Amino acid sequence: MKYSHGAFNVVICNQKVLLVKRRDFPLWDLPGGVVELDELPSEAAIREMYEETGYEVHIDYEFARYIDKTRNDCQHLFVSQIVGGKAMTQSSETCQLKWFPIAHLPFNLVSNRKRQIHDVCFSKQGAKYEISENILIRLIRKVLRLK
Repeated sequence: MKYSHGAFNVVICNQKVLLVKRRDFPLWDLPGGVVELDELPSEAAIREMYEETGYEVHIDYEFARYIDKTRNDCQHLFVSQIVGGKAMTQSSETCQLKWFPIAHLPFNLVSNRKRQIHDVCFSKQGAKYEISENILIRLIRKVLRLK
């Protein structure tokens, strides 16, 4: 099985976090995506943020890496801040973007994102965490034949 890397941005302003709603299935997610072969995770986070939201970001730091051994996946989580650009309400990958209060995140949030956002707010940076997808997301991936 191939090993994959993802890079995601946590942008928090006034106790609200920026989330995007995915087009492939109706879940909210952190802006980000796959790290291409020729780029660093930080470069992927910046590129994905712009593609999905229209915002240009500055990465403050890499908060943590989340490892899913069952999927051979590593998710790099970056704390970022918006420094330019203009919000796009839709892109080829997302159908909506919205700021959510950290205390009231949406129910239909991608697996582990609530934990990751909570970690950014209340844990130390630089850790490596082991995670796994919940059974519902694994079933959806299987039905849609996604990774």
